[in-house]
Amino acid sequence: MDIESIINLDSKDLGYIGERLKEIRLELVELDDVEDKRFSQFSMTNLSDYLNMDRTTLANVERGSSMVNSIKIILYFYSLGYNPIWILLPDNEFVQKRNLGENMVYQEGLREKYLELEERVSEAMKDFKSSL
Repeated sequence: MDIESIINLDSKDLGYIGERLKEIRLELVELDDVEDKRFSQFSMTNLSDYLNMDRTTLANVERGSSMVNSIKIILYFYSLGYNPIWILLPDNEFVQKRNLGENMVYQEGLREKYLELEERVSEAMKDFKSSL
């Protein structure tokens, strides 16, 4: 897809994004360990409450008619380990749906250790470059 075709996209061209968001939400409902799935934290009602949006808005997102809120949901699902590229690309056959390694830094307690590791790597690179 080139820049011109991206510029000319409208809501109907991006409807697949809503379908994928719905697919992920329904998958999360099934994976939720609650007995009655209507009470899953990922039910349409509970997810819309959590994201501070109207339930109808979430339904519109899943139908592909509300792109602004789609981005909010994409970012939320990213924090749960889903790959936003899988959601966004029209042809996602060769893209992983889940991308756990990349965003494990968002898991509780790991962020500080990750930042410490990042700092150590940066220092090591500076030392290496100075020795050249």
